[in-house]
Amino acid sequence: MAAPAPVSNSQHANRTVLVTGGGGGLGRVIVEHFLSVGANVVTCDINAELLADFTAKVTSAYPEKTLAVQCDITSEAALDELFAQIETKFGKLDYVVNSAGIMDRFDPAGTIDRALFERVLAVNLIAPTMISKRAINLMQKHQIQGGAIVNIASIAAFKGGAAGAAYTASKHGILGLTRNTAAFYHNKGIRCNAIQAGAMATNIGNSMAGGYNQQGLELAMRQCKICTRKATVCHHADHLMLCS
Repeated sequence: MAAPAPVSNSQHANRTVLVTGGGGGLGRVIVEHFLSVGANVVTCDINAELLADFTAKVTSAYPEKTLAVQCDITSEAALDELFAQIETKFGKLDYVVNSAGIMDRFDPAGTIDRALFERVLAVNLIAPTMISKRAINLMQKHQIQGGAIVNIASIAAFKGGAAGAAYTASKHGILGLTRNTAAFYHNKGIRCNAIQAGAMATNIGNSMAGGYNQQGLELAMRQCKICTRKATVCHHADHLMLCS
């Protein structure tokens, strides 16, 4: 992609933001939004193919303002290395967008697979918590004022049947994490907000490639029928800019 001239007077100019899951989908659009306003952007993604495409099209256009890292965010060692690279290249971190996530297969508690349940919680809840921990410590180390953490939640944080038990539990947890982080750090120069995302066209559904619970999917479709207009990834990226 050709690099457009960034908005030099933007409040985000030369701020450094970490976007997890930034190789594709919503995360990719968020990355492009931040770059367009002059921010430095770090993206991590476990998907090597998406990250290679990101490097070819985005990093090549913004070599001084981007850092792309293949990273399993459920690994403590991988997160330590990620944050070391952030500090080495940019010296600080101002914003975090916890965008990475995976879907379950719409199974309720009666049919849920334990391994899938633990995997969904590891990616969707535990990883954002551990990333927030490291981000807060790095922000405080460099005395960042105006720091922000934005968690991508879901309507499943409010509705019981908008997804399976695993995804629903993870997004309820993200809402709790957001509220707790905001309560503890709002007076220390760090804000925390969540975006309650609805259905949109991203690659998150790839985790259902092995099959899904038909009854669970039908319930989710009925519970979400009030949402007659699908949001686009650009809508949510625009909202996120207001939170950061």
